[in-house]
Amino acid sequence: MNIVLAIVILMAYTIALCIKGGGVPSSLSASVFWLPYNKRWLWTVTIYAVGILVLYPFGLPHSVSLLDKVSEDTQFLAFIAIAALMFVGAAPLVKDKQDMAYKVHCTSSAVCAVASQALVARNNTWLLLCWAVFFWLFLWNTAEAGRTWDTWRTKTFWAEQICFLSTFALVWY
Repeated sequence: MNIVLAIVILMAYTIALCIKGGGVPSSLSASVFWLPYNKRWLWTVTIYAVGILVLYPFGLPHSVSLLDKVSEDTQFLAFIAIAALMFVGAAPLVKDKQDMAYKVHCTSSAVCAVASQALVARNNTWLLLCWAVFFWLFLWNTAEAGRTWDTWRTKTFWAEQICFLSTFALVWY
């Protein structure tokens, strides 16, 4: 139940901001700039809610956490992925790339992605097939109108979505 709630919260946030922003952002984190300055706390609350719901079961019926669904020798990867996700929420993307918050944000997001996909690979390798969609989109986008990887502006957004999808599927499965 908590995983369903995490998926609903993340999807509602993403869909609402894609509609409000008029399209897909370059990354999920970039959507924070579409929020009014005094409402940017919604980003942190959303990411924290997702992280907490995925990491901790709340004693609800059918409530499981990521730690419950992975092997004991890979639970540290689950913890690292969720802790890194919370750092991503705590250090929202800022426009000044020299700012420490930007560096924390980017490092944390990379750690979260690597840890979550290592976790998926070690517990249910078949879920890595979610990446086939990403590579198909990449090939389709680069073949269409001579685009290159660099001009595919939303690649980070779609990679983030696949990381979330495969990790949520690991818990759901």
